[in-house]
Amino acid sequence: MKKLITITSIFIFALTSYAISTEFNENSIYSGTVERAYNQVDIPLLPGNWKIFDLEKSGSVPSGNFYVYATLVPESFGPNDNAFYVDSINYAVLGANSEETDYRKTFYGCDAGLYTASTTKTNKINYRGLGNFEETCSAFTEFTQGGTNTIHQFYFTDCNEICIEVNFALFKENYNNLTEANFEEFSVRMFDTIRSTLAGNAASLDFLGDYR
Repeated sequence: MKKLITITSIFIFALTSYAISTEFNENSIYSGTVERAYNQVDIPLLPGNWKIFDLEKSGSVPSGNFYVYATLVPESFGPNDNAFYVDSINYAVLGANSEETDYRKTFYGCDAGLYTASTTKTNKINYRGLGNFEETCSAFTEFTQGGTNTIHQFYFTDCNEICIEVNFALFKENYNNLTEANFEEFSVRMFDTIRSTLAGNAASLDFLGDYR
């Protein structure tokens, strides 16, 4: 009887654990931190209220054979707005048993042309073993829409048993106090906050308000 009670308690705990995890949907508004995203990890949001703009997902979270790709835009974003002129967020949450996770461990996103071609940038990859790594990179926008870009990019990936990607795109004109001179310092603060949030610690990106 005692064994039955123990098994039942474990089963109820498991159900509760998945019940309080956050799965993205188009009808929700998000702010602060996405807690226990897909029962994997906390992930940070930029300041303000956010909604889903695009969502691709597949597989079963309990099995670990799943992946999620999500793009979020400000809550005020309308049907006639252009994503080149607002801040935006991109996430990837790749489960432990997903082919997407295995594939993601075969390359580094910071090798993308956007980051390698940028004149003002940061780039760092820390290795923890075969296929396991953390990479961070950022690119300061130096062109107008008549050129190639209107946004500053910040990209963070942590791949171990699972892979988590966080990509923040900041519309340049929203951040007049973000300059080439302070860009590297700003990037460090950005990545430290993302890393801290993923580790389950309280962290905030409210300091972005100082650069507007």
